[in-house]
Amino acid sequence: MATMDQPRTHVPLTDERIERLREMIGDELDAAWLYDRLAGMSDPQPATVLRSMADSERQHAAHWISLLGDEEPNAYVEAHHPSLRVRLMDFEARLFGLGYIISQLRREELTDIQRYVADPDSGGLAEEEREHRATLAELAPQFGAEGAIGEGHAGVGAQGASTFRAALFGLNDGIVSNLALIAGVAGVAIGSEAVLVAGIGGWLAGAFSMAGGEYISVRSQSEVLQRQIAMERDEVLLDPAEERRELISIYRAKGLSQELAEQVAAELSQQPDALIDTMVREELGLDPEGLANPWKAAASSFLSFSFGALIPLAPFLLWHAADWTVNYWALVAGVVASVVTLAIAGLFTSLVTSRNPLYSAARSVFVGVVFAGITFAIGSALPFDL
Repeated sequence: MATMDQPRTHVPLTDERIERLREMIGDELDAAWLYDRLAGMSDPQPATVLRSMADSERQHAAHWISLLGDEEPNAYVEAHHPSLRVRLMDFEARLFGLGYIISQLRREELTDIQRYVADPDSGGLAEEEREHRATLAELAPQFGAEGAIGEGHAGVGAQGASTFRAALFGLNDGIVSNLALIAGVAGVAIGSEAVLVAGIGGWLAGAFSMAGGEYISVRSQSEVLQRQIAMERDEVLLDPAEERRELISIYRAKGLSQELAEQVAAELSQQPDALIDTMVREELGLDPEGLANPWKAAASSFLSFSFGALIPLAPFLLWHAADWTVNYWALVAGVVASVVTLAIAGLFTSLVTSRNPLYSAARSVFVGVVFAGITFAIGSALPFDL
Protein backbone atom coordinates (compact mmCIF):
# COMPACT_ATOMS: atom_id res chain seq x y z
CA MET A 1 0.00 0.00 0.00
CA ALA A 2 1.31 3.47 -0.79
CA THR A 3 2.09 5.70 2.17
CA MET A 4 -0.33 8.56 2.49
CA ASP A 5 1.02 12.07 2.73
CA GLN A 6 0.61 13.82 6.04
CA PRO A 7 -2.76 15.61 5.83
CA ARG A 8 -2.30 19.26 5.02
CA THR A 9 -5.11 21.67 4.27
CA HIS A 10 -4.86 23.60 1.03
CA VAL A 11 -8.56 24.37 0.57
CA PRO A 12 -10.28 26.74 3.04
CA LEU A 13 -12.80 25.04 5.32
CA THR A 14 -15.90 26.80 4.09
CA ASP A 15 -19.34 25.34 4.78
CA GLU A 16 -19.35 23.90 1.27
CA ARG A 17 -15.91 22.35 1.77
CA ILE A 18 -16.91 20.84 5.12
CA GLU A 19 -19.99 19.29 3.52
CA ARG A 20 -17.81 17.93 0.71
CA LEU A 21 -15.36 16.40 3.20
CA ARG A 22 -18.18 14.75 5.11
CA GLU A 23 -19.52 13.32 1.85
CA MET A 24 -16.10 11.82 1.05
CA ILE A 25 -15.82 10.44 4.59
CA GLY A 26 -19.19 8.75 4.14
CA ASP A 27 -18.17 7.33 0.76
CA GLU A 28 -14.93 5.89 2.19
CA LEU A 29 -16.74 4.32 5.13
CA ASP A 30 -19.36 2.94 2.73
CA ALA A 31 -16.57 1.32 0.72
CA ALA A 32 -14.98 -0.11 3.87
CA TRP A 33 -18.32 -1.56 4.99
CA LEU A 34 -18.92 -3.11 1.57
CA TYR A 35 -15.46 -4.67 1.31
CA ASP A 36 -15.91 -6.16 4.79
CA ARG A 37 -19.25 -7.63 3.73
CA LEU A 38 -17.79 -9.04 0.52
CA ALA A 39 -14.92 -10.54 2.49
CA GLY A 40 -17.50 -12.47 4.50
CA MET A 41 -18.73 -14.10 1.28
CA SER A 42 -15.26 -14.99 -0.03
CA ASP A 43 -12.71 -17.74 0.37
CA PRO A 44 -9.90 -17.08 2.88
CA GLN A 45 -7.32 -15.68 0.46
CA PRO A 46 -9.50 -13.07 -1.31
CA ALA A 47 -11.23 -12.35 2.01
CA THR A 48 -7.90 -11.29 3.48
CA VAL A 49 -7.28 -8.98 0.53
CA LEU A 50 -10.76 -7.47 0.75
CA ARG A 51 -10.42 -6.83 4.49
CA SER A 52 -7.11 -5.13 3.83
CA MET A 53 -8.86 -2.91 1.29
CA ALA A 54 -11.55 -2.15 3.86
CA ASP A 55 -8.87 -1.08 6.35
CA SER A 56 -7.34 1.11 3.66
CA GLU A 57 -10.70 2.79 3.01
CA ARG A 58 -11.04 3.51 6.74
CA GLN A 59 -7.59 5.11 6.65
CA HIS A 60 -8.78 7.25 3.76
CA ALA A 61 -11.75 8.32 5.85
CA ALA A 62 -9.38 9.16 8.71
CA HIS A 63 -7.38 11.34 6.29
CA TRP A 64 -10.45 13.45 5.48
CA ILE A 65 -11.58 13.48 9.12
CA SER A 66 -8.21 14.93 10.15
CA LEU A 67 -8.74 17.83 7.74
CA LEU A 68 -11.84 18.71 9.72
CA GLY A 69 -9.67 18.97 12.82
CA ASP A 70 -11.30 15.94 14.45
CA GLU A 71 -8.84 13.70 16.26
CA GLU A 72 -11.39 10.92 16.93
CA PRO A 73 -12.05 9.16 13.62
CA ASN A 74 -13.50 6.15 15.43
CA ALA A 75 -16.50 8.26 16.38
CA TYR A 76 -17.31 8.67 12.68
CA VAL A 77 -16.90 4.96 12.07
CA GLU A 78 -19.19 4.03 14.94
CA ALA A 79 -21.84 6.55 13.89
CA HIS A 80 -21.73 5.59 10.22
CA HIS A 81 -24.77 3.93 8.66
CA PRO A 82 -24.18 2.29 5.25
CA SER A 83 -25.97 4.03 2.40
CA LEU A 84 -28.77 2.44 0.44
CA ARG A 85 -26.49 2.23 -2.60
CA VAL A 86 -23.89 -0.03 -0.96
CA ARG A 87 -26.59 -2.10 0.73
CA LEU A 88 -28.03 -2.79 -2.72
CA MET A 89 -24.59 -3.76 -4.00
CA ASP A 90 -24.20 -6.12 -1.05
CA PHE A 91 -27.59 -7.67 -1.82
CA GLU A 92 -26.72 -8.02 -5.50
CA ALA A 93 -23.43 -9.75 -4.64
CA ARG A 94 -25.20 -12.17 -2.30
CA LEU A 95 -27.85 -12.89 -4.91
CA PHE A 96 -25.67 -13.27 -8.00
CA GLY A 97 -22.12 -13.66 -6.69
CA LEU A 98 -19.19 -11.28 -6.44
CA GLY A 99 -18.33 -11.71 -10.13
CA TYR A 100 -21.45 -9.73 -11.03
CA ILE A 101 -20.29 -6.55 -9.31
CA ILE A 102 -16.58 -6.47 -10.17
CA SER A 103 -17.06 -3.83 -12.88
CA GLN A 104 -19.24 -1.77 -10.51
CA LEU A 105 -16.58 -1.90 -7.80
CA ARG A 106 -13.91 -0.85 -10.27
CA ARG A 107 -16.12 1.98 -11.47
CA GLU A 108 -16.52 3.16 -7.87
CA GLU A 109 -12.75 3.18 -7.45
CA LEU A 110 -12.34 5.06 -10.74
CA THR A 111 -14.77 7.71 -9.50
CA ASP A 112 -12.66 8.12 -6.36
CA ILE A 113 -9.48 8.41 -8.45
CA GLN A 114 -11.02 11.19 -10.55
CA ARG A 115 -12.22 13.01 -7.46
CA TYR A 116 -8.92 12.76 -5.58
CA VAL A 117 -6.72 13.71 -8.51
CA ALA A 118 -8.63 17.02 -8.61
CA ASP A 119 -8.44 17.59 -4.84
CA PRO A 120 -5.25 19.30 -3.56
CA ASP A 121 -5.78 17.84 -0.09
CA SER A 122 -5.95 14.21 -1.22
CA GLY A 123 -2.27 13.41 -0.66
CA GLY A 124 -1.57 9.88 -1.93
CA LEU A 125 -5.18 8.69 -1.95
CA ALA A 126 -5.56 8.67 -5.74
CA GLU A 127 -2.62 6.29 -6.06
CA GLU A 128 -4.04 4.00 -3.40
CA GLU A 129 -7.37 3.90 -5.22
CA ARG A 130 -5.49 2.88 -8.37
CA GLU A 131 -3.98 0.04 -6.37
CA HIS A 132 -7.45 -0.99 -5.21
CA ARG A 133 -8.65 -1.01 -8.80
CA ALA A 134 -5.71 -3.18 -9.87
CA THR A 135 -6.34 -5.52 -6.94
CA LEU A 136 -9.96 -5.98 -7.98
CA ALA A 137 -8.74 -6.87 -11.48
CA GLU A 138 -6.48 -9.55 -9.98
CA LEU A 139 -9.31 -10.91 -7.81
CA ALA A 140 -11.80 -11.06 -10.69
CA PRO A 141 -10.93 -14.62 -11.87
CA GLN A 142 -11.42 -15.95 -8.32
CA PHE A 143 -14.96 -14.54 -8.38
CA GLY A 144 -15.78 -16.19 -11.72
CA ALA A 145 -15.38 -12.93 -13.63
CA GLU A 146 -12.61 -13.83 -16.07
CA GLY A 147 -12.37 -11.10 -18.66
CA ALA A 148 -14.71 -8.88 -16.62
CA ILE A 149 -11.82 -7.14 -14.91
CA GLY A 150 -12.37 -4.04 -17.00
CA GLU A 151 -15.56 -2.37 -18.04
CA GLY A 152 -16.69 -3.35 -21.50
CA HIS A 153 -14.96 -6.76 -21.57
CA ALA A 154 -16.94 -9.92 -21.99
CA GLY A 155 -16.83 -12.55 -19.29
CA VAL A 156 -18.95 -14.31 -16.70
CA GLY A 157 -19.30 -11.21 -14.59
CA ALA A 158 -19.76 -8.80 -17.47
CA GLN A 159 -22.28 -11.02 -19.23
CA GLY A 160 -24.13 -11.53 -15.96
CA ALA A 161 -24.25 -7.79 -15.38
CA SER A 162 -25.49 -7.28 -18.95
CA THR A 163 -28.22 -9.90 -18.43
CA PHE A 164 -29.15 -8.23 -15.16
CA ARG A 165 -29.51 -4.85 -16.89
CA ALA A 166 -31.60 -6.34 -19.71
CA ALA A 167 -33.87 -8.08 -17.19
CA LEU A 168 -34.41 -4.82 -15.28
CA PHE A 169 -35.29 -2.88 -18.41
CA GLY A 170 -37.58 -5.64 -19.67
CA LEU A 171 -39.32 -5.75 -16.30
CA ASN A 172 -39.91 -1.99 -16.40
CA ASP A 173 -41.23 -2.18 -19.95
CA GLY A 174 -43.67 -4.95 -19.03
CA ILE A 175 -45.04 -3.16 -15.98
CA VAL A 176 -45.42 0.28 -17.52
CA SER A 177 -46.89 -0.84 -20.85
CA ASN A 178 -49.40 -3.31 -19.42
CA LEU A 179 -50.36 -1.08 -16.49
CA ALA A 180 -51.07 1.74 -18.94
CA LEU A 181 -53.12 -0.59 -21.17
CA ILE A 182 -55.12 -2.04 -18.27
CA ALA A 183 -55.75 1.41 -16.82
CA GLY A 184 -56.93 2.72 -20.17
CA VAL A 185 -59.42 -0.11 -20.70
CA ALA A 186 -60.50 0.09 -17.04
CA GLY A 187 -61.39 3.72 -17.64
CA VAL A 188 -63.88 2.55 -20.28
CA ALA A 189 -65.22 -0.68 -18.76
CA ILE A 190 -63.95 -1.44 -15.27
CA GLY A 191 -66.78 -3.89 -14.53
CA SER A 192 -66.40 -6.09 -17.60
CA GLU A 193 -64.01 -8.83 -18.57
CA ALA A 194 -62.66 -6.58 -21.30
CA VAL A 195 -60.04 -5.36 -18.82
CA LEU A 196 -58.85 -8.90 -18.17
CA VAL A 197 -58.80 -9.73 -21.89
CA ALA A 198 -56.87 -6.53 -22.63
CA GLY A 199 -54.35 -7.28 -19.88
CA ILE A 200 -53.74 -10.83 -21.11
CA GLY A 201 -53.54 -9.61 -24.69
CA GLY A 202 -51.10 -6.85 -23.72
CA TRP A 203 -48.93 -9.31 -21.83
CA LEU A 204 -48.74 -11.91 -24.62
CA ALA A 205 -48.48 -9.43 -27.48
CA GLY A 206 -45.80 -7.43 -25.72
CA ALA A 207 -43.79 -10.46 -24.60
CA PHE A 208 -43.80 -12.14 -28.01
CA SER A 209 -43.12 -8.85 -29.74
CA MET A 210 -40.15 -8.16 -27.46
CA ALA A 211 -38.82 -11.69 -27.90
CA GLY A 212 -39.24 -11.66 -31.68
CA GLY A 213 -37.70 -8.22 -32.05
CA GLU A 214 -34.78 -9.14 -29.83
CA TYR A 215 -34.17 -12.39 -31.70
CA ILE A 216 -34.17 -10.69 -35.11
CA SER A 217 -31.99 -7.83 -33.87
CA VAL A 218 -29.38 -10.04 -32.19
CA ARG A 219 -29.44 -12.63 -34.98
CA SER A 220 -28.96 -10.00 -37.68
CA GLN A 221 -26.18 -8.32 -35.73
CA SER A 222 -24.48 -11.66 -35.15
CA GLU A 223 -24.66 -12.53 -38.86
CA VAL A 224 -23.14 -9.18 -39.81
CA LEU A 225 -20.31 -9.62 -37.31
CA GLN A 226 -19.66 -13.21 -38.36
CA ARG A 227 -19.48 -12.08 -41.97
CA GLN A 228 -16.98 -9.37 -41.05
CA ILE A 229 -14.89 -11.90 -39.12
CA ALA A 230 -14.97 -14.32 -42.08
CA MET A 231 -13.84 -11.55 -44.45
CA GLU A 232 -11.01 -10.63 -42.12
CA ARG A 233 -9.97 -14.30 -41.94
CA ASP A 234 -9.89 -14.50 -45.77
CA GLU A 235 -7.77 -11.34 -45.96
CA VAL A 236 -5.26 -12.71 -43.45
CA LEU A 237 -4.96 -16.05 -45.26
CA LEU A 238 -4.93 -14.68 -48.83
CA ASP A 239 -2.94 -11.47 -48.38
CA PRO A 240 -0.92 -11.76 -45.13
CA ALA A 241 1.58 -9.07 -46.17
CA GLU A 242 -1.15 -6.44 -46.49
CA GLU A 243 -2.66 -7.44 -43.14
CA ARG A 244 0.76 -7.22 -41.56
CA ARG A 245 1.16 -3.67 -42.87
CA GLU A 246 -2.28 -2.79 -41.53
CA LEU A 247 -1.36 -4.20 -38.12
CA ILE A 248 1.84 -2.16 -38.05
CA SER A 249 -0.21 0.97 -38.84
CA ILE A 250 -2.67 0.15 -36.05
CA TYR A 251 0.08 -0.27 -33.45
CA ARG A 252 1.89 2.85 -34.68
CA ALA A 253 -1.37 4.78 -34.21
CA LYS A 254 -1.53 3.40 -30.67
CA GLY A 255 1.87 4.92 -29.91
CA LEU A 256 4.30 2.04 -30.48
CA SER A 257 7.61 2.75 -32.20
CA GLN A 258 8.06 1.59 -35.79
CA GLU A 259 10.55 -1.04 -34.70
CA LEU A 260 8.34 -2.48 -31.94
CA ALA A 261 5.22 -2.41 -34.13
CA GLU A 262 7.07 -4.34 -36.84
CA GLN A 263 8.37 -6.85 -34.28
CA VAL A 264 4.89 -7.50 -32.85
CA ALA A 265 3.37 -7.83 -36.31
CA ALA A 266 6.15 -10.20 -37.40
CA GLU A 267 5.67 -12.48 -34.41
CA LEU A 268 1.89 -12.55 -34.84
CA SER A 269 2.31 -13.33 -38.54
CA GLN A 270 3.98 -16.60 -37.57
CA GLN A 271 0.67 -17.70 -36.04
CA PRO A 272 -2.24 -17.23 -38.51
CA ASP A 273 -4.93 -17.93 -35.91
CA ALA A 274 -3.44 -15.38 -33.52
CA LEU A 275 -3.11 -12.85 -36.34
CA ILE A 276 -6.75 -13.37 -37.35
CA ASP A 277 -7.91 -12.95 -33.75
CA THR A 278 -5.78 -9.82 -33.33
CA MET A 279 -6.98 -8.22 -36.55
CA VAL A 280 -10.61 -8.91 -35.68
CA ARG A 281 -10.13 -7.25 -32.30
CA GLU A 282 -7.87 -4.38 -33.37
CA GLU A 283 -9.24 -3.50 -36.82
CA LEU A 284 -12.90 -4.39 -36.38
CA GLY A 285 -13.14 -3.85 -32.62
CA LEU A 286 -14.94 -7.18 -32.19
CA ASP A 287 -14.63 -10.00 -29.69
CA PRO A 288 -15.02 -13.28 -31.64
CA GLU A 289 -16.05 -15.07 -28.45
CA GLY A 290 -18.45 -12.38 -27.29
CA LEU A 291 -21.22 -12.69 -29.88
CA ALA A 292 -24.64 -12.78 -28.28
CA ASN A 293 -26.93 -15.81 -28.53
CA PRO A 294 -30.20 -14.71 -30.21
CA TRP A 295 -32.26 -17.47 -28.53
CA LYS A 296 -30.99 -16.48 -25.11
CA ALA A 297 -31.70 -12.83 -25.82
CA ALA A 298 -35.23 -13.66 -27.00
CA ALA A 299 -35.97 -15.88 -23.98
CA SER A 300 -34.61 -13.26 -21.58
CA SER A 301 -36.75 -10.52 -23.15
CA PHE A 302 -39.86 -12.73 -23.09
CA LEU A 303 -39.44 -13.72 -19.45
CA SER A 304 -38.52 -10.30 -18.08
CA PHE A 305 -41.35 -8.56 -19.97
CA SER A 306 -43.82 -11.29 -18.94
CA PHE A 307 -42.92 -10.97 -15.28
CA GLY A 308 -43.40 -7.21 -15.43
CA ALA A 309 -46.67 -7.42 -17.41
CA LEU A 310 -48.17 -9.91 -14.95
CA ILE A 311 -47.69 -7.54 -11.98
CA PRO A 312 -50.61 -5.18 -12.81
CA LEU A 313 -52.61 -8.06 -14.33
CA ALA A 314 -52.37 -10.39 -11.32
CA PRO A 315 -55.17 -8.75 -9.25
CA PHE A 316 -57.60 -9.02 -12.14
CA LEU A 317 -56.70 -12.71 -12.56
CA LEU A 318 -57.25 -13.19 -8.83
CA TRP A 319 -60.62 -11.39 -8.90
CA HIS A 320 -61.69 -13.52 -11.85
CA ALA A 321 -60.52 -16.79 -10.24
CA ALA A 322 -62.39 -15.93 -7.05
CA ASP A 323 -65.50 -15.08 -9.09
CA TRP A 324 -65.57 -11.57 -7.68
CA THR A 325 -66.93 -8.61 -9.60
CA VAL A 326 -64.01 -6.81 -11.17
CA ASN A 327 -64.06 -3.29 -9.76
CA TYR A 328 -61.76 -0.39 -8.97
CA TRP A 329 -60.21 -2.28 -6.06
CA ALA A 330 -58.62 -4.64 -8.56
CA LEU A 331 -57.20 -1.64 -10.41
CA VAL A 332 -55.96 -0.11 -7.14
CA ALA A 333 -54.28 -3.41 -6.20
CA GLY A 334 -52.66 -3.57 -9.62
CA VAL A 335 -51.37 -0.02 -9.33
CA VAL A 336 -50.00 -0.61 -5.81
CA ALA A 337 -48.26 -3.84 -6.87
CA SER A 338 -46.82 -2.06 -9.90
CA VAL A 339 -45.62 0.91 -7.86
CA VAL A 340 -43.84 -1.34 -5.36
CA THR A 341 -42.19 -3.39 -8.10
CA LEU A 342 -41.20 -0.30 -10.07
CA ALA A 343 -39.65 1.19 -6.95
CA ILE A 344 -37.62 -1.96 -6.30
CA ALA A 345 -36.57 -2.14 -9.95
CA GLY A 346 -35.62 1.54 -9.83
CA LEU A 347 -33.42 0.94 -6.80
CA PHE A 348 -31.49 -1.76 -8.62
CA THR A 349 -31.39 0.28 -11.83
CA SER A 350 -29.36 2.84 -9.86
CA LEU A 351 -26.57 0.26 -9.65
CA VAL A 352 -26.36 0.35 -13.44
CA THR A 353 -26.78 4.09 -13.91
CA SER A 354 -24.87 5.21 -10.76
CA ARG A 355 -27.73 7.60 -9.95
CA ASN A 356 -29.11 8.13 -6.48
CA PRO A 357 -31.17 5.00 -5.62
CA LEU A 358 -34.13 6.98 -4.29
CA TYR A 359 -34.10 9.20 -7.37
CA SER A 360 -34.09 6.17 -9.68
CA ALA A 361 -36.92 4.54 -7.72
CA ALA A 362 -38.99 7.73 -7.71
CA ARG A 363 -38.45 8.25 -11.44
CA SER A 364 -39.58 4.71 -12.27
CA VAL A 365 -42.69 5.07 -10.13
CA PHE A 366 -43.47 8.53 -11.51
CA VAL A 367 -43.29 7.37 -15.14
CA GLY A 368 -45.48 4.32 -14.49
CA VAL A 369 -48.12 6.21 -12.52
CA VAL A 370 -48.27 9.15 -14.95
CA PHE A 371 -48.69 6.94 -18.01
CA ALA A 372 -51.33 4.84 -16.24
CA GLY A 373 -53.13 8.01 -15.16
CA ILE A 374 -53.10 9.45 -18.67
CA THR A 375 -54.47 6.30 -20.30
CA PHE A 376 -57.10 5.91 -17.56
CA ALA A 377 -58.22 9.51 -18.11
CA ILE A 378 -58.42 8.97 -21.86
CA GLY A 379 -60.36 5.73 -21.39
CA SER A 380 -62.78 7.42 -19.00
CA ALA A 381 -63.40 10.18 -21.50
CA LEU A 382 -64.20 7.86 -24.41
CA PRO A 383 -67.94 7.65 -25.23
CA PHE A 384 -68.04 3.85 -25.23
CA ASP A 385 -70.02 1.45 -23.12
CA LEU A 386 -68.58 -2.05 -22.99
